[in-house]
Amino acid sequence: MSLTEGLIGILAPPECLVCGREGEVLCKDCAVSEIRPFGERCWRCDSLSTGSRTCVKCRAAGPLSFVWISTNYEAVAQQLIRRYKFGHLRVAVSPLSRLMIGTFTGAGVPAGNHLIIPVPTATSRIRARGFGHSELLAKTIAQKMRIEYSNGLRRLGQSRQLGATRQDRLTQLTDSFAVKNHRQIVGHRILLIDDVLTTGGTLISAAKTLKQAGAKQVDALVFAKRL
Repeated sequence: MSLTEGLIGILAPPECLVCGREGEVLCKDCAVSEIRPFGERCWRCDSLSTGSRTCVKCRAAGPLSFVWISTNYEAVAQQLIRRYKFGHLRVAVSPLSRLMIGTFTGAGVPAGNHLIIPVPTATSRIRARGFGHSELLAKTIAQKMRIEYSNGLRRLGQSRQLGATRQDRLTQLTDSFAVKNHRQIVGHRILLIDDVLTTGGTLISAAKTLKQAGAKQVDALVFAKRL
C-alpha cells in the first residue's frame, strides 16, 4: 500500500460492505456470517476430496496437485472481488488475504514449504486498474505468512478473458505464460495465487509452464470459484 493510500485510509476509512462498520471493506464478523466456505473438494469437479487434493479423475486435466478455494463467487464474495478489481479498492486486499490464509492454514499445510507466485495480470489490465490485483494479493499473503514470494511468471499476449466463452478462454490460454528465471523454479513446490477460478484454464496453463520449468509440485490458492 502506498503512503497516499494509507493517508486516505486514515482520513476516509473504508466501511464494511455488509454492516457499514468503519475499518475494513469486509469486517471479520460479517466475513464469518456471509462467506460460506468452499470446503474440501476437488477444484474441478467439486467432489469431496481430503485436503482439497485434485481427484484421480481430474488429474488428467493438468498438473495441479492441490487447489484450495475459500468460497463460491456469489453474493458478498462477488461484491468484495468487484470492489477490489473494478472499484480500484486496494484495501480490500486485507479481508481477501485473511480469508485465503484461513483456508490454507485450515487445510493443515505446513507453512514455508511453498514458493508463492501470482498468476500474472495482463499489462493492459494493470494499466486500466492502476495495479496488478493478483500480484498485490500474493505479496500480501506471502508477507503475512512469511513465505517466500516471486513474481516468477510473465503473461504472453493481452487476451482479455472477462466475458469470453468457456471455449474461447481455453483457446486463449494455450502457451500463455513463460518463466522469468528457471533456476528460481527448479525443485520448488509452487503455490499459485489468483482471485477467481472459472474454467481452470488459467491455472492449468500456469501450472504446466512451471512444471516444464522444473517445479517439483504446483498447487494453488484461490479466493472464489464461479458457479
